[in-house]
Amino acid sequence: MKSKFGLLILACVIVGSALFWYTQKEPYSTEVVVNSLWDKFEVQSIQIGDTDPVIWIEVYNKNVIAEVEKYVTENLSKDDLEHYEVNVFSNKGIIY
Repeated sequence: MKSKFGLLILACVIVGSALFWYTQKEPYSTEVVVNSLWDKFEVQSIQIGDTDPVIWIEVYNKNVIAEVEKYVTENLSKDDLEHYEVNVFSNKGIIY
């Protein structure tokens, strides 16, 4: 009887932990992935096209373009990569 009660308690703890972990996980969205670039790289501007399926990412340093492209392709979903063209570029901080 005690072992069945112990298994029931253990099962409840496992289910509760799994539910807590699942609800704490941030939901995926294109905006979340693209906006995370602000924290990881020196990004000058980001734009996700509404009518054009293009994600424009402007960086200050042209040497990080390949790194940013790699990060974006690894973190965007396959559907997003098929839908959007990703354009990473640098104008070296020049404002026109």
